[in-house]
Amino acid sequence: MKAVSKKRDKKLLAVDGEIARKIIQIANRKGMTVYSFTNEILKQAIAAENMNKSLEDIVELFRLLEISLNGGALLIPGDILMYMIERIYQQEREELLSKWYKSGRWYGKYLQVRFHRDEPLDIIQSLLNACSSKYSEIQILKEDRKLSVNWMSPNNSLEYTELFSKFIEGLIHSFGYKTRKNEVSKGLIVMEFEKKDHEEGSNHKIN
Repeated sequence: MKAVSKKRDKKLLAVDGEIARKIIQIANRKGMTVYSFTNEILKQAIAAENMNKSLEDIVELFRLLEISLNGGALLIPGDILMYMIERIYQQEREELLSKWYKSGRWYGKYLQVRFHRDEPLDIIQSLLNACSSKYSEIQILKEDRKLSVNWMSPNNSLEYTELFSKFIEGLIHSFGYKTRKNEVSKGLIVMEFEKKDHEEGSNHKIN
């Protein structure tokens, strides 16, 4: 006896015209029907919401992961990283500080090339949030030519906090700022920067 398939109910959804055109273009490029492609998008959006995330959250997370991997980042358990830092820090403090600063400079330059059409301040904050534990808080404020960065992470050691401050410093310096204040204590970073004059160096902008 032949099974009778249940016909699925279909609904019409209103979509912004520009978005609809892009959906059609992508569906054509992928060799999918607009119906199939749209349903796939909606299924993934529902799956994201079931994880208490939005598609925007997931896309942003992927973007930050891509930045990290392109920078040579590796997945290392936090306790192992902290152990290594505390062991090496005692003998090679200055070398470690220099390496973290240079790493921050590299990431800053990469952000300017890779995401030059986006708001750099938003990307910097997202990157620093991604580099921090879920118990950390970071705040970046810009006023005219000045920029302030406050980072709090009570569970982190003084050694890691100092190294992370050099990463932040290198990152911000790559956008043409100079340090005016850098206060570091265990789990707390308070930094202030000022835009360099043209003759002092970089002309990069944070709008």
